[in-house]
This record gives sequence, C-alpha cells and structure tokens, in this order.
Amino acid sequence: MKKFTQLRRMFRSYQNYRSRKSRNVSLPIRLWVEPSSVCNLSCVMCLNKDIAKSEKGFMDFDVFKKIIDEASYFVCDVNLFHRGESLLHPEIFEMIKYAKDKGLSTRLNTNATLLDKERSYQIFESGLDFLSFSFDGYEKKIYENIRRGADFNETLDNILRFLTIKRQLHKNSPYTTFTVIEFPNGSTGEMRKDIKKQFIKKFDSLPLNQFVSRAPHNWAGGYNNNNKILNKSFLPCTFPWYSLTIFWDGRVVPCPQDFFGKLTLGNVKDSSLLDIWNGPKEIFLREKLSRREYKDIMPCNRCDRLWRRKLFGVPMVELGRFLKDNLVGYNRSIRKILR
Repeated sequence: MKKFTQLRRMFRSYQNYRSRKSRNVSLPIRLWVEPSSVCNLSCVMCLNKDIAKSEKGFMDFDVFKKIIDEASYFVCDVNLFHRGESLLHPEIFEMIKYAKDKGLSTRLNTNATLLDKERSYQIFESGLDFLSFSFDGYEKKIYENIRRGADFNETLDNILRFLTIKRQLHKNSPYTTFTVIEFPNGSTGEMRKDIKKQFIKKFDSLPLNQFVSRAPHNWAGGYNNNNKILNKSFLPCTFPWYSLTIFWDGRVVPCPQDFFGKLTLGNVKDSSLLDIWNGPKEIFLREKLSRREYKDIMPCNRCDRLWRRKLFGVPMVELGRFLKDNLVGYNRSIRKILR
C-alpha cells in the first residue's frame, strides 16, 4: 500500500510538471535536508570550501523535528545530506531514527572518512534505508588529489569493513551504493579500464548493491562554468515540481544544485513547508521556467541540468537509478555494476 501511495504521488507530480502547473501544485515527494554544511575534506570539485565560515553549521534537532513532523504527511523520502558531511552531526543517527519513526524512507551520502566501526553499527541500528559512498578515483594518487584531506587506503578500509559487517549481520538495509565521479585525468584507455576492473574486484562477495560511475555536474555553474549553456533548448527542471532543499539554518531553496542559496524561498523557522511550497517565490520560478525564461534566474542560467537529455523530465544519466529507487525499491536482489 505504501508503494502504491508513493507511485500515485509521483504520478501527480509528473502531471503537474507536464502541464506546467505553477499554483496549488501537488505536495513535494522528496526533501533534501542538510544536517551539516561543515565538511572535513576540501574536494577540488566541491564548492563547500567557498562557503563562508559564518554560514556553516549544524541543524538544530528541534528544527529538524519540525521539518519531519510537517513532511511526514506528504513526503516519501528524505535525503539527509547536501553540502557537508552528515556524519559530523552529533545527532545524525537520532535524526535518521526520528524520520524512520515518522514513516519516511531515509537516504544518506557520506565520504566515509569518519565511518569507523562504531558508526557502522549505529547506521544499522538506525534503520537507514539507503547509503551512498562518494569515492572519486580508483588510484591512490588520483583519489587524494581530488579528495583533499582524505587517505585512500583508510577510507577504502572503512567501506570494506562496513560491508563486511553488513554481511555478518545478514542485513539487507541499507541499500548500499558506491559512486565514483570520473574526471578526465589519470590513466586512460585500456589501462584505466583494467584499473577500474581490479578496483571493483575488491567488493567481490561483499553486499554492495550498486556501483555507479558518472561525470561531474557543474553545481549550477559554480564548478566549471560554461556559457555555452545559454541559448540551448531545454525542458524545465523537475525540481520545482517535486522537491525542496533545506539548509542547516532553515533556509529553503528549490533544488540541491543551488549551493549558495541564490533562490531562497523562505525559512522553515518562521514558515511551514506548505506555505513555502506554494508561495509566491516558488510560483514565480515555475512560471519562468515554464516559459523558458531562465537567463535572468541565478543559478538556473548556469546549470547543466537544464540541457541534459531527459525522459519524463529526468536526466537520462539518472533515469535508471530514479526508476529503480521509486518503482522497484531498494532492497531487492539486484546487483548492477555500471562499467
């Protein structure tokens, strides 16, 4: 019944998107909630290092509870991560449990540098549904050049230990993915393929559900800004019709690509999610995107998501994972290795 309700909500959101409805839009089905904007790394492609120290912090647990209490009536799942490392938040496992107790599916992304044995067990105890490891590079030199502040061997050992514990506990949850952003550097051609193949073999016999490799996106022009985006034809972005992103301090933006809060819609500390969702700023954004009037909207006018090839409004490179997450579900006996 829960899956049917979720599919029905997805269909309504898609109908609103296809009709370009801007007012009284069906309620959001997904949230990005940022427990922490603080990170312990300084990755070359990440804009976290450009956030002012005064704008970094941890979400207050009472603010988090307000968000979840409101969202539990209409949201299907919540991503408990955004610009920082969520495992730095001292109450992250209580947050997961609270959202789970309210009936929400929970998702977490981590760089795994802090994933010691104790935190590994806490993840299983929390009931987390989906866990993604961000690990960029198959070689020590490449990885440490990209993920500055991280140690290749130590972080990989953390992940392998977590998966070993998962196997020992006979756990299906969390559904676990390993994501590598492939940059055009390091080994090339057949050598690169061989290095990647040898790296993937490290996970043989371990309960890793999915291995994903993909190209980097441009964080709405913040990373690798490309003026060629302007004047390209596009379908409107789906984010304003199905989700909201909430920063640690309560500010709400339309999508997770808005790294610096250029399009702040309101603040959950003094407004409800519903008022923000169908408020004047969100309505204005939907209307502008529907008319393809994006050149004066920051950061949409520099975002590569607008012009990526899409099906049903979802970028093709993400469609497989999107459908599997929402139609098939997480914890099925599917092991998909993307090569």
